[in-house]
Amino acid sequence: MKIKAVIFDFDGPINDSFREGLRRIEVLAGMNQVEFNRNKRQNLIKLWGKPGVELLQGGLEIERELAEKIYSQWEVWDLVDPIPLVPGAREALRWNRKNDILNTLLTSRNQKNISDIFDKLDLMEEFAVIQTRQDSQFRKPDPQVFSYTLDRLKREFGVAREECIFVGDTPEDILCGMSVIETLVVMTGPYWLEHILQYPVKPQNVMPSVDYLSEWIEKNSD
Repeated sequence: MKIKAVIFDFDGPINDSFREGLRRIEVLAGMNQVEFNRNKRQNLIKLWGKPGVELLQGGLEIERELAEKIYSQWEVWDLVDPIPLVPGAREALRWNRKNDILNTLLTSRNQKNISDIFDKLDLMEEFAVIQTRQDSQFRKPDPQVFSYTLDRLKREFGVAREECIFVGDTPEDILCGMSVIETLVVMTGPYWLEHILQYPVKPQNVMPSVDYLSEWIEKNSD
């Protein structure tokens, strides 16, 4: 197939947020007098990939109102002190753009949060389509979450679903991605060896990080 567009999840594949995100949640939990222990850490890992408020509510076992408060604090922290990109992520995005492959983003983060972070990190020009929480009523693992981005790619750029690939990093990404488009998984998030049998992906579609994406595209794109 000819690859004309890549749909990226943000946290994990692009933003190196998995381990640092867990650390920040632990700090914010302490600031809000919420107990943080090994069990809650494991809960968060299992739920990683869900929208922020739902992640905090379920992972920390707290009321939604408090989860919303902590998530707002988390967004401010990420804006004031952005988590670094995955090594090689910026180069991978630029390689795609220079080779006429469209970069698109699919994230459950709020639109303003992504816009502010991208302005600060100078990433906005790398993406042809950005889908945030406000752009779709669907959430992973519902495969309809891809509808907004795929519709825009077809309407604005003439790119068909079969010409796209998705890069994720969680079991939920695999569940919703594989039923829609060719799906790759990077090991910079909570998709670990223990998930391979439960959420199988073609071995050649598992990469250490997005830094290896250009090599994968060169091997698999017509």
